[in-house]
Amino acid sequence: MSRKTTGQATTAAHKGATIINDLDPHNINASMITLSADAVISNLEVGGQAVDVKASYVSTPASAVGDYWSITGLAGAEFTKIQLSAGTANIVI
Repeated sequence: MSRKTTGQATTAAHKGATIINDLDPHNINASMITLSADAVISNLEVGGQAVDVKASYVSTPASAVGDYWSITGLAGAEFTKIQLSAGTANIVI
């Protein structure tokens, strides 16, 4: 059975991923996050802890990552919340 898809977000969600490209905080369950070159992470949480850990993953947190970039949780941790101040993130389940 095929289903109609409209745009990147719908296609990605159908395959097990979600595209985020707004400034809202998003609760997620992700093993990997791929970021666009212009992405700036304003908040990143792992394991359901309400602690911003972006400094553990991004060398200059207030700047764009500068190239397409993927991150996975340290020691197998799962990302549980992300908020961007610019760019796009592809959340991989």
